[in-house]
Formats: sequence, structure tokens, C-alpha cells
Amino acid sequence: MDFSCHAVAGPLSERPGVDFLAGIDLNMACVGSQLILSMEIAPASLPKRIARVIVRGGGLLWGIICCLAEYIFRRAGGKLSEQTRIDVLHRWSRLTLPRMGLRIEVTGSPLDAGLIASNHLSYLDIIVYSAIAPCAFVSKREVRAWPAVGWIATLAGTIYVDRSRRSETHTIQPEIQSALAGGLRLFLFPEGTSSDGSRVLPFHSSLFQPAVDLKMPVSVASIAYAIPDGVAGTEACYWGTMRLFPHLVNLLGKHSIIAKVSFSPNTFLFTDRKQASLKMHEEVEHLRCSNVEVTQ
Repeated sequence: MDFSCHAVAGPLSERPGVDFLAGIDLNMACVGSQLILSMEIAPASLPKRIARVIVRGGGLLWGIICCLAEYIFRRAGGKLSEQTRIDVLHRWSRLTLPRMGLRIEVTGSPLDAGLIASNHLSYLDIIVYSAIAPCAFVSKREVRAWPAVGWIATLAGTIYVDRSRRSETHTIQPEIQSALAGGLRLFLFPEGTSSDGSRVLPFHSSLFQPAVDLKMPVSVASIAYAIPDGVAGTEACYWGTMRLFPHLVNLLGKHSIIAKVSFSPNTFLFTDRKQASLKMHEEVEHLRCSNVEVTQ
């Protein structure tokens, strides 16, 4: 395995506890023992949760409309560059998330340009990472069909991969290579799907080939969610056969949502995609487990 690593020491942020489900007519078990911690905030009354959904849903709708309007306005003046597209998504993600009751806590900083591999938990991931810094994404094809988030992600130039077709990962490699060659900061979700956050799923190694070919730097990030009056593994994470609208309504009714993002200080250059996949999986899992250990 040939890679170079440049490490800078940096503390990992403390991850708050999550507690038992307090949803609106939902009854879902927590997956992953580390996701079940003592309750911090008692569930709000139903009228209060409904009020939160209305106010925060309005904030989300405002952000979507404004983002789409800016895309349309700028597109009327000519074809948009990839950098302009991701700048628009960055601006409106940063303005919209607080209106949804979501706060971001960040440790470290992302690469200025290159590939960043991350675990994938929710439809929130794209908005959270975009709010932190202008960036493009490689994500599962299902995201394209998600109302609002999918529309905006597509306009921002997200590269989609069909995880049900093995050949698809090879087909999109030129698009990934073009984004990296253009000097973009590109977030990759190499698991190919989202999960409950209890572990990092295996990575698709072929998605690392463009970075290997271009000798581009590769690093990792880890994302986790905490809900003071709920269970992040089922109420912030979106996976399996969950339905988007009920999930979102329940989430917007929570007291608050905290997105915990850690960026690794380590940067790698690889000459083999399989080694890249294994090492980046190890790095993401290390970040995730470090956050769990700090909490306990």
C-alpha cells in the first residue's frame, strides 16, 4: 500500500447523549446500543410539537424556494459553473438549517480541494456538509427522487450512483474525475446507502479510482446526529424502508437536532483503489468510535 499521510493533532468534539423515542404516532426501536442513552429533555406536548413542525416546515420551504429561485435567476444569465452551483447550495443550506432547528458542531476543517469520504446517515447529510463549506457530492441515486433535497442536490451538480448496478460505479468515474480535476471539494458516500449510524458499512472501492488516477488528496469525515428528546438512529438517520414525509414531520417536531461533524486531520495519496477503500473505511470508523468513547 502506497500512500502519504499528513497529520495535524486536533481534539474530537464531545457527542451529546440521545434518548428514547418521543415521536408523533411513531413506535420504532433503537438500533445500536450506543444510540440509547439517558433522557435529557422530556417530550413536548402534542400542540407544541405541531407548532414546531409548522414553523420549521415553513423555514424549510422558504429555504427551498429561495434556493431554487436563485438557481433560476442565475441560469437565465447563462450556463452556471460547477463552483457557482455549489456556492448557491452552500449559502441557502447555511441559512435554512437554523430555521429547521438544526445546529452544527464541527471539529477540524475539510480539505480545500480533493475527495472527502464520509459515512452516510440521512437526507440531512448533504445540507449539513454544504452548510459547512461549498462542496459537491457523490450520492446514491435515490436522493434524486427525494422532494426538495433531491431537486436542489441535482441542481447543485450531485453525481448519482445506482448501488443496485455494479457497473454504475465505473460509469460515473469520469464525472468524479472531472469534478476533482476542476479543483472542487467533493464529498463521497462510499457506503452507497444510508444507515442508522451504529457502524460504517463496507465501502465501494471503485469510487476511489478517480482520486487514485489524478493523485488527488483523500481525507475523511464523520457525521452523527443527536436529538435531546429522541433517538437519533431512527429519528434523524433515514434508512431502510422509512418513508420520507412522516420521518421529516416527526423530526421537525423535536426540541432540537444537533449534527456532529468531525474532519480528520490526515490526508492521503493512494496508488490503489482497494487500499484506499480499506484505509478510508478504517479512518471513518475511527472518527465515529472516538466520538462514542468521548460521550461515555
